Amino acid sequence: MPKEKIINIRVDAEFKKQAKKMAEEDGRSLSNWILKLIKKEMEQAKPDDKI
Repeated sequence: MPKEKIINIRVDAEFKKQAKKMAEEDGRSLSNWILKLIKKEMEQAKPDDKI
């Protein structure tokens, strides 16, 4: 998938630390891990409309 747009979000330091740890445990960068989670939620919301 081409990387076309950037979404900035603000989180506190502890939230980012925990999220980064979970991403690393999944073998992903934090950005890639967040994208995976968003895609999963979108697929669950509309199972007939795959991304």
